[in-house]
Amino acid sequence: MATLKPRAGLRLTVGEFLELPDTYDRRKMELDDGELYIMPRPRKVHQDSQFQLRWHIENYLREFEEPPADVSHDFLVALSLEERVLYAPDLSIVLRERAHIIGDRFVDGAPDIVVEILSSDRRRDLVRKRQLYAAAGVPEYWIFDSLNETATILELRGSEYVERATLGAQDTLTTLLLPGLEIPLADIFRNRRTVR
Repeated sequence: MATLKPRAGLRLTVGEFLELPDTYDRRKMELDDGELYIMPRPRKVHQDSQFQLRWHIENYLREFEEPPADVSHDFLVALSLEERVLYAPDLSIVLRERAHIIGDRFVDGAPDIVVEILSSDRRRDLVRKRQLYAAAGVPEYWIFDSLNETATILELRGSEYVERATLGAQDTLTTLLLPGLEIPLADIFRNRRTVR
């Protein structure tokens, strides 16, 4: 496997996928139904939004002697090992009582919150990932659209997501899963006009 050059569309087993180098040309890789997906390099606005979101969540977690959750960025989440679906969400949050699903190489099962920041392949985040995160049982899916300065908060009800809120730059994001967490979206979107 060491001589295999990763390329989009390559069919892999979970084991083969996990043997790939951690980074390929500084891009994130995912496995979707056994097919390798290589994401384009993130743009500055994407990285800025991801950094700001994680910063707010980490600061919230630092307020606790025993943090109520763990947050990771670009860390693999095994939604289904049998169906060979391993995604690397922009952020994933696992509540403390479910910390046992966090392994050394991936989260084995559905995180409590998954965050995706829309980039060039918007349809994949808005349709495909929405379906798979719901099927896997992820309770909340946050979709950030830096271009339009909105955050759509989806909540799992039964086997499908319903939109709890669409927030703008003037709003503050909260969730019942992390009481007291408040993320002013002006902080997340403030760098949007600098570089696209």
